[in-house]
Amino acid sequence: KLLYEEENDMKKNKGITLVALVVTIVVLLILAGVSINLVLGNNGIIAKAKDAQRESAEASQNDLKGMNGLIEQMESTLNGSGNGGKTEPETVPYLPSDDFHYDTSTSVDTGLVIKDASGNEYVWVVVPRTTAVYKTTGLGKTTFTDADYTSIEKDLKDYTSTYVTTSGYSDTWYADNQNEGWLSETEYKTLKNSMLKSVYENGGFYVGRYEAGIIENRTSESATNSDGKYTIEGMPVPVTKADAYPYTYVTRTQAQNLASNVNSGTKTSSLMFGVQWDLVLAFMHNKGNIADSTLTSNSTTIGNYKDNSWTIKNANAKYSTDYGRTFTACPNPFKKESESEILLTTGADSSFSVQNIYDIAGNVWEFTLERSPYTNVLCARRGGGFNVTGSDYPAALRFNVSTDFSGFNIGFRVSLF
Repeated sequence: KLLYEEENDMKKNKGITLVALVVTIVVLLILAGVSINLVLGNNGIIAKAKDAQRESAEASQNDLKGMNGLIEQMESTLNGSGNGGKTEPETVPYLPSDDFHYDTSTSVDTGLVIKDASGNEYVWVVVPRTTAVYKTTGLGKTTFTDADYTSIEKDLKDYTSTYVTTSGYSDTWYADNQNEGWLSETEYKTLKNSMLKSVYENGGFYVGRYEAGIIENRTSESATNSDGKYTIEGMPVPVTKADAYPYTYVTRTQAQNLASNVNSGTKTSSLMFGVQWDLVLAFMHNKGNIADSTLTSNSTTIGNYKDNSWTIKNANAKYSTDYGRTFTACPNPFKKESESEILLTTGADSSFSVQNIYDIAGNVWEFTLERSPYTNVLCARRGGGFNVTGSDYPAALRFNVSTDFSGFNIGFRVSLF
């Protein structure tokens, strides 16, 4: 009996085991079917992956279309519709670094403004990338020889020839034994070529929205070293902000060294070469619809000169009637109705602004890197000042000064390229 019961139990266990095996296989088949459906079905993983891939490709294509549209829009904005000839797609004006940001209330047409973390402001100067501008050089160069730089400079000078109202000045090197730290001939050439290449490739450059300024007013000659040469040791870094005191009492070489030390991100900061100054005037004419005669013959209406009248409503502006020795807060409004010599802080009033660039005419003269044709007064200055007339000293005028000269009525402006 016992043996019979054991055999019977074994048969039952085998039966249960066989049933369990069959059930397990069925369950596995069901799970496999479900898994295959999840992977290969119309709504499966592979199908969804393909959909995601397609949607991603479409999104990328849309982004590309959007970018192309932006470039086309920028090209239209920068080039306008009347400059003729072949054009290259314009690059969106670069930011020198992550430290800078665009002022979105401004535009390329009205003067695009960027600002760094310290509040220094610069305006994008458009130089159209067209065969009408680069008649000799042409478009699309990616490598540059000395002959190419010469060609680009010639094209830009031809493009801005209207604003060369004083003969004999050129962007060429000359020695300076009065100052410490002036560029060598090789450094000057390298700097100029860097500027020409950047303007050609990027369709423009940045210029200080305001004349170079200083937070605490300076009323004395610049510092000299033990050899009696002018130096920038101990002199503060300039700012490019509204309502600053004009940074005067600097020589040309001091101005260049001070300009080269400002925050410029990955770009170069410098005084402007003469052709850059002329490109600013061309930009003002082409985009700002300012008559060439206003820039070349009589700039009284756009600058602070001794012979014009104006009304300032900027409560933060200050003025000086003693050639910058002391400044007083401007009353609001502040009216100048007769001929008088009044120096103002930077960006004092919008009436002195064209394309968001202030005081390119009047207030203080500004050094450039040009060479004058006169042996004893080799430096160049541009733009006129508060103690001269706008009809005799318009924005385009070139004037000379010696390498060791600094004074109350001459400052500078920073450019980035």
